[in-house]
Amino acid sequence: AKFQVTDSLLGYYKNMAEDSKDTKFTDSDNVLYCAFNFPAVLLTLGRSRWIELSELYAKLVKDLQWKVRRTLSFSLHEVANILGTELTEQHLLSTFELFLKDLDEVSRN
Repeated sequence: AKFQVTDSLLGYYKNMAEDSKDTKFTDSDNVLYCAFNFPAVLLTLGRSRWIELSELYAKLVKDLQWKVRRTLSFSLHEVANILGTELTEQHLLSTFELFLKDLDEVSRN
């Protein structure tokens, strides 16, 4: 059975990684937790709601902390599996290329 995720709950998740005043990330631990849990949140929402998370994912991919990017690189295959071929080709190929060019801590996985 799928869980019903309310807009306010999804908003709390997104706010873990965003500062309401601007687009800079706030607490580094929260951003890391957000990245770590991204595949589970996407799986719970389903691929049909990817658009609600895609902007957050793009911000996390560009986070200055390599630990956040590494976490996302480790789960890239899971996100791709959830999204399916078409959405993966449209939205994740550039992310894959970025991770390949990143620091060794990010690209070696």
